[in-house]
Amino acid sequence: MIETTAEDVLGLFCTSAATRQRFDEWRTDVRRASVVPVVMAHRTRVLYGVGDADVRRVCRDTEHALGDVRRQDGESVPAIVDWHPDFAFTHTFHLCVERMGIVPTYQQFREFALEDVDGGRMLGNPARELIRRLVQEGCPEQQARAAMRWRIGNAYYGFLREIYTLVQLRLRGVDLRVHPLADALFRVDAWAGRRALSLRVGNSKFRKGVHAGRKTRTEDLLSDVLPPLQFDTIELEAATRFGVVHLPADVHLDHAAAQLIGRGQHGPVW
Repeated sequence: MIETTAEDVLGLFCTSAATRQRFDEWRTDVRRASVVPVVMAHRTRVLYGVGDADVRRVCRDTEHALGDVRRQDGESVPAIVDWHPDFAFTHTFHLCVERMGIVPTYQQFREFALEDVDGGRMLGNPARELIRRLVQEGCPEQQARAAMRWRIGNAYYGFLREIYTLVQLRLRGVDLRVHPLADALFRVDAWAGRRALSLRVGNSKFRKGVHAGRKTRTEDLLSDVLPPLQFDTIELEAATRFGVVHLPADVHLDHAAAQLIGRGQHGPVW
C-alpha cells in the first residue's frame, strides 16, 4: 500500500535552516498544540487508490457547495473572509478522506465537520463559535451563515480540484504525492520526486477561499532546500460557471505531466 507520512515531508522539504525554523515555530506554537499531533500522525493512503470515476461521481453527486449564496453576500463579512481556523481546511479535508475511506461529497463532508468528534473539533465547532460571536456583535445570523457557507464551500471545491489533479497526473504516469503538512506548512500542493507542484487559480478572489494566506511563494519559501527543488505550476483560469467544480483541462494536465516526468523544459508549466 502506498502511503505518505509527515516524516516523508520533513525529509524532503525540511532540510534548510529556514524550513527547519519554520517547522520548529509551528511545532512549538501554543495555538497549534492540538493541531501538531494530528498532522504529524497523518498518513495519506486513501487518495492513492482514488480513480477518475470516483472523482467524477463526487463532482456529479455533490450538493452545490455554495448553496444559493451570492458572491456579494459570501464576501460581506471580513471576519469570515479572512478566517483561518487553527486546523487548516486541508487538515480537515485530508482527515475526512482517510476516516471515511472515500472522497466525500459536500454533504458528507459537512456531516463529518458537524457530527464527528474530530471533525467538530477541527472545523464544525470553531465555525459555530465564530458565527455566534459575530451575531452577538451585531452581524445578522443569516449573513454570517451565508459567508461561512461561501468560505467553506470554496475551500471544498479547491480540495476537489487538487484531488482531481492528483488522480489525473498519476494516471499519466506521475508518481505524485500529497500530505497536509506539505500543503499547509510548506505551501506544496503535491510533489513528484524533487519537483513541487502548485495549483493556482488566476482570479485572486476565487483563490482566497482555497489557499488564503499564501503570501509567501512556494519557490521563495523552499529556495534554500538542498538538494535544490524544482517548481511547477498549473494555472487555472477563473471559474465562469457558478457552483460547478472548476477542473484543470486535459491539455494543461498533459503539459504538467510532461514537465513532471522530465520530458519538458525546466521551469514553470507556463
